[in-house]
Amino acid sequence: MTDLSASTGGRAVAAAGDFNPYAAYAEQATGGARNIVKFRKGRFFYGQDDVEIPPGTRLVADMAGARVGWVRWRDGRPTDEVMVLIGEGVAPPRRDELGDRDRELWETDERGDPKDPWQLTNHLPLIGPETGDRFLFATSTRGGIGAIGVLARAYGTLYRQKPGKLPVVELEASDYAHPNKAYGRVDVPVLELVDWVEEAGFLTPAPEAPEPEPRQEPPRAADAMQQGSDSGAGRRTRF
Repeated sequence: MTDLSASTGGRAVAAAGDFNPYAAYAEQATGGARNIVKFRKGRFFYGQDDVEIPPGTRLVADMAGARVGWVRWRDGRPTDEVMVLIGEGVAPPRRDELGDRDRELWETDERGDPKDPWQLTNHLPLIGPETGDRFLFATSTRGGIGAIGVLARAYGTLYRQKPGKLPVVELEASDYAHPNKAYGRVDVPVLELVDWVEEAGFLTPAPEAPEPEPRQEPPRAADAMQQGSDSGAGRRTRF
């Protein structure tokens, strides 16, 4: 098992004592994920700064939170999504039910061809086994969706025999020869089920509005300077 130490660069979404319903919904909808995990050119990355995740890193997969559906993109950013939980056994809507059918209004790809704004997407929440930090593997590629499908098949054959447990996956990479030789070999992610852990402590309920905190007097200038110095120390986290 590979341990990863890296700065997460997390930012608070609301001041202490303020309840932010939008942040609370986002926390619930993404399984509490703070960082998006991506796979590019045979390597995994997470976060806005694209911190690389070493091969062999193990993470706990929250299969109950895995979702499939459609994400709408515009100017390189998601603008809408229609997702369903895989575990509920309900199929997402068909593409023709989502609108945006006029190809003349679509953006174009690097070759100048119209690009459908709605992309079939899989979301798999992941959890750091040591820290409980939340991540989200989001993929619209054939290889990424296939990797989640392989994991789902392995999980589906065993999960009834593992009540109260969550699967541990190891992040690896593989490749295959594309039928079109112009593309050469194509890298694909691998999420290998390698272990199981007790789910207690990993799955948490949806966040609730916090109790208001007692009003405190502002710190003296000298104390504030000292606190700022202390908080500036390097903060690192482990999966």
